[in-house]
Amino acid sequence: MSGSNNNRAEEKQCRICLDGIEAEHELGRLIRPCLCKGSISYVHVKCLQRWRNTSSSRGAFFSCPQCHYQYRFARTRIVGLASNPILVGGLSGLLFTIVVMLASYITTYFMSAFEEPTTSSYYSWSFFYVSPFEVAQDLVVAALRILKDGGIDGLLDDTIPVGGNGPRSRRPDRVLRPHSSPGFIKRFIKRFILGLPLVGAGSLVHMLLSVGYLLPVQWLARYRGNRNRRDGSRDLAALIVVALLVVGALRALLKVYQLTHSITQRLLLRAEDAILEVA
Repeated sequence: MSGSNNNRAEEKQCRICLDGIEAEHELGRLIRPCLCKGSISYVHVKCLQRWRNTSSSRGAFFSCPQCHYQYRFARTRIVGLASNPILVGGLSGLLFTIVVMLASYITTYFMSAFEEPTTSSYYSWSFFYVSPFEVAQDLVVAALRILKDGGIDGLLDDTIPVGGNGPRSRRPDRVLRPHSSPGFIKRFIKRFILGLPLVGAGSLVHMLLSVGYLLPVQWLARYRGNRNRRDGSRDLAALIVVALLVVGALRALLKVYQLTHSITQRLLLRAEDAILEVA
């Protein structure tokens, strides 16, 4: 019985390209989209797609020209939506926002670790090995310091201490802003701003690991993280740190888009790109 089933599978042949099951990896699965029998009953998914789109007969797009069976289009709408770049971009943006929101809670949970830059020596053995975790931490510390120096700390008043830095900021007599219950939009913006530096720093460090530029970035992040600037002078270090974090965040967004696109492509392959097969 198993031998006869194998022979029957080997006899399957596409009525358009005349190839068999060996071409399924390139042309899609052999299906029976209509009520035709015998040697013309099977067709590759992509061959049928090409026939429907290029046939001179307009009716060939909707029904089989031999048996006149109307194709079932239950999947074609889903396929069209899943392959829409606007939809893929929207899903990527939503997934990226969720990642940033989760990162904001990590930043809040470890806020005490982000009050001061790391303290490992620049000129010891760390010159030959730079901890990527410390670089990411220093970048987040610098980003939060830039936010406070830029006067945006009011948006983050229930998360970032206002009075002082480092150990002094943990004194019981530090000044705190009056707490008021923020609205949904303000909470959303606050969370997004809190999570974005961590996502950007993680993506940037991952990118720099392959080129070996972690040490200069760590020096820059520590330099800016140890400074307070509230005057109107130019802050070149802050501009560079922000630019690096933006590059990291955009890279993370690109990775999320590529992941979303890959998932939708797998769904397309499972859906066979097209038409329901006739049982």
